[in-house]
This record gives sequence, C-alpha cells and structure tokens, in this order.
Amino acid sequence: MIRADSSSMPPKDNTKYWLACIVMIIAALVQCYRTIHDLHWASEPDFDRDIAYIRTTLNGNYGQDANYAGQYMWYNPLLFLSETLIVKLTGLPINVVVARAGAFINILSPIAFLVMMIKLFDYRVALAGLLAFLFFTNGNLPCWGSATYSPWLISDSFVQFLFYINIILCFKAYSTQQMGWFIALGASIGITFLGHSAPTIIVILLLVILQLQNTIAALKAKEYNQVTRYILQGVITAIPFLLCAFPFLYFVWGKYDFHFVNRAILECAPGIFERKQSVALLKANLNVSLLVAIVGVIWFYLKFENGIIRKILFNWLAITMIMYLYESVIPTLNRLNIIHLPDTIPAFHYFFYLKALQSVFFAFGFIFLLQLVYKRVIGAGKTKNSGTISTNVFIGISLLFAVIYFPVYSNRYDFSDLRQAAIDKGNEKDKIEIYNFISKNVPLNNVLLCEHDLSLFPVMPTAIKMVSVETYFSNPYISYDQRESDRNAMLSYLSTSAPANAAKLFQHYNVSIVLLTNKDYARFKAPSFADNKVIFKNSSFTLMSFGLKKDSTSTKL
Repeated sequence: MIRADSSSMPPKDNTKYWLACIVMIIAALVQCYRTIHDLHWASEPDFDRDIAYIRTTLNGNYGQDANYAGQYMWYNPLLFLSETLIVKLTGLPINVVVARAGAFINILSPIAFLVMMIKLFDYRVALAGLLAFLFFTNGNLPCWGSATYSPWLISDSFVQFLFYINIILCFKAYSTQQMGWFIALGASIGITFLGHSAPTIIVILLLVILQLQNTIAALKAKEYNQVTRYILQGVITAIPFLLCAFPFLYFVWGKYDFHFVNRAILECAPGIFERKQSVALLKANLNVSLLVAIVGVIWFYLKFENGIIRKILFNWLAITMIMYLYESVIPTLNRLNIIHLPDTIPAFHYFFYLKALQSVFFAFGFIFLLQLVYKRVIGAGKTKNSGTISTNVFIGISLLFAVIYFPVYSNRYDFSDLRQAAIDKGNEKDKIEIYNFISKNVPLNNVLLCEHDLSLFPVMPTAIKMVSVETYFSNPYISYDQRESDRNAMLSYLSTSAPANAAKLFQHYNVSIVLLTNKDYARFKAPSFADNKVIFKNSSFTLMSFGLKKDSTSTKL
C-alpha cells in the first residue's frame, strides 16, 4: 500500500530519496540555465507587459494601468513586483532580469510540488511524481500550457508553487480541523490571487465543494454544531484572503467591480490551444505519460484509502476539467449573444493545472506498473517480499528513466523554439532602438499613437501610454473595440486627412507622440491642429512629437 504519511519512512531511505530528487532538479536547472543565460530579451508579449508594469512601479505609479492613461491595474501584480525587487537589488536592466530570472525563481515550483507529494503521500510517490513533473508530463507543450519547471518567467509557471502550498494547507486544515490552518490557507490563497487568478479560483472552488460536502453530511447526521463550525471555518478563511488579496482586489473589485468589457480577451487560445489546433492538442497529450497517469487514477480510486486526500484530488480533477471545458465555450457564446454566463479567465490556464494533476497520478501508475513488471522479471516467489522493489532499485530505475529521456527533454519547445525566438527578438535592432529612446527620453504619462502590431513590441514595454494595445494584452475592463476603432481612424487621418471627425480624437486621447513605420511616414500629412517634429528616426521607424494646438480642436468628444 502506498502510504499517505511519510513519517514512518526510515531516515536513511528519506535521505536517498532527497538526493535523487535534488539530482533531477539540478539537471533540470542546468538545462533551464543553458536556455536563458545569455539572453537580453524574452520572446513572448507577456514579458513586455511585465516590463511595462515594472517600469510603472519603479516610477512610483503602482496601481496604474501601464499602457492606458487614467486607468487602473488589471493584471495580477505578484510577478512584476518580484521582478521589480530583483531589478532594485541587482541594478540589472529590466529586460535582462525578465529574460533570465525564470531559471532561478521558477525552481520554487518543483520544490513545492515535491513537498506537496511528500506531505500527501510518501517519498517514493514524491520521486515518481517529480520525475513526471520535470520530464514527462509536459511533453512538447509550451511553458504556459502545462505545469512543469520552465526557464521562462510566465505568470502561470511562476505562481504554481503557491498552488501546491495551498493544497498542502488544505490537507492540513481538513485533516486536523484546526482553525490556525484555515487562517494560513486563507492568507495563502490571497497571496496566490496576487499572482494569478486560475489557481485562486481552483482552490476556492475546491474549498466550497469540500465545505458543502461536510455541511450536507453534518445536516444529515443532525450534527448542527458541526455546521456552525464549518461556517466559522469559511469566515476565518475569507478574512485573511481578503486582507492579503487587497493590493489587487482594490483595483479589479473596488474600481472595476469585476465588470468585463473587453470579453475578447477571455477567448484567448494561443498556439496549440486554438480551436483549429484541437487535433494537434489531443495528439500532443496522447502519450505514454498520460496512459501511465490513467493507470494511476484507476489504482488511486480502487486502493487509496485516505478520504480527505481522495476528495482533494478528485475535486481538483473535476474542477479543472469542468472549468477548462466551460471556458472553452462560454466566452464565445456570450459574445454571440447565445447565452450569458459568468466568465473567469481563458481556458488554457485551467488546463495547466490539469496537467499538474497528471504528474500526481503518474506517480501511482508508475509505481504500480514498475512493481508489476519487477515481480514478473524477478519471479514470484521464493519469499513473500521477493518481488518488492527495494529503495535502491526504485531510485536507480527512476534516475535511469530520467537519463534516457533527457536528450528528448532538452530539445523541448521551451528550450529550442522559445530560445531562438528570444534571440531573434534581440536582433530586432531598430525596434530596440525605439524602445531605448522612448524609455530614456519620453515621460511615461505621454500618450503614443502607433499601428496595431507595434503596440506590443517595441512600445508596450516602455510603459508609455497608448491609444490602444493589442487585444489580448489590453485592459479587459475597458472597451477594446472603441479604442481600436479610434486608433485606426487617427492613423488614417495622418495619411489621408479622413475621416474628418478623427481630428477630435487626438485631443480626446491627448496624443503627444506618434510612431510610424518609414513607409507610413512617407504618406504622412501634417495636420493643421498640431506641431509635429521628428525626434528619432532609424532605418525602419520614425518617432514624432505631436504638440496639439489648444485653439484648433476645441470640441470635446
């Protein structure tokens, strides 16, 4: 029987397991470090958004939308606050910190996952689970699509360690029924919300379901004192949650009332998660690791006896599957006015934690199948325990699997494609020149007008304000369609003097900087209501100051 308590494990065995786990984590660390050690830029727009918020925070404007004038922070702050601290402590350029820090900060995730597995099960299960978490479960999915140790400081990869801590605290709270653990759990969930909404929602739903199950059981047994206790547990969990989440809740709840306006952002399904890539996503997940995990689910359901852990894991499974399916469909149905139901966040964020659970169940399937094969190879028996795998053999086999698979692992998408994309981005010299010029010479409160594609890189990381930012990186509480329409109207006006009403928009948004490609600048027609001057130009782009004449466009929108 696989235990739910590691306390009975002999100390000498624990040491061997710890050493094996450390060896695997160090191997993954070396690979992650090799991926990012010399980079100056990271490829994904997520990193540019982080840079913008870091610059905003360093400028003393925490709580502001990094790219929309007069708006509030809508993006969870824990990651960029951590990066801001690193910038302050090291003095390194922001873009270098964002590109390279992930290999070191994200190591918290496999460590927290390992501790969770030890606390819930035992060291053997923990080693097998870590083997899957580091090397097998992710396959070739990108870092934001599956829970693993990644060199990229994407918010999903970064904050998952808090989710595993939440699971540990949840187990402690419900197994001991001590109020102190519920207080700690509430605080931990609040801090998690500062990092990312997906793990927060999953844990909150998990707690709601567990409390409902306990309350219903107490009512059936007419144990009304227990019902009161469960209500009190909910209250003392909620209070520290609200206190710890306040630095973010103040803006998204207090200022925006959680009212989504830009619902297109909820349909974000990048890369392999696009609907047209559904078959590719299915193929990417149909592998030996999944089959082993399915065997683990069956074994766990039939054999594992700890009721609290069973509830935690099976509710975790149900919540992530249901929320993934729900958010894959509901945002589109809402947009098409077919049905109107509450939205949370894009679906792939829930898939991420479904993959984390795959690593957990892989451990049980791996141990069961290995034991089965081992007994057949060794032969049943001369003695009762002759087919039982010893600690040394199990650790040796686990490490052998890691060594054999490592060449495949080291060529994953995270380590090859994303590294090359980061190198390519670092070679976009003209865009980087624009970023550097704006960062050094233009105050953050200026409003810049540029075309759609440039709103991500190089403009977004400068933290200068814009008329409109690309769909999936724009403020979800502000109308994207209106701002995008206004942006296009203004750009059209600069080359065609039409539409005529676009002249008012420049004043409405208080545009003071215009960035054009040199091709568009060749068609530029200086408007009569502004004094424009080229302040920077390279082989690809022209940057102009745009001084509005106060008496020329007096009509307000």
